Amino acid sequence: MSSQPWMWMKAPMTQPSPQPDISVTMDFDPEEGIANLESHLQHLKEEADAAGFKFDHHAARNELQAATFGKRTASTARLVLSPTGAMAIEVRSI
Repeated sequence: MSSQPWMWMKAPMTQPSPQPDISVTMDFDPEEGIANLESHLQHLKEEADAAGFKFDHHAARNELQAATFGKRTASTARLVLSPTGAMAIEVRSI
């Protein structure tokens, strides 16, 4: 018998690497709203579809309008979409 203890090594657990979020940054003008909003949302939808992400076009538009409501300065609005369809919006003055 060998005096060395047996060492069991597990194969490393392989999990698919998390898919990075998708984001889009848009210009916001207090008088005009978000420039080219529908084309930005369409592009985001196409990216989401290609990546297998859930995306609610109507909810995204509503969330962006709510996030920019009452803003009085030119800004950028960044929408980040996760694979589950969860959205985060950041609005920054420029």
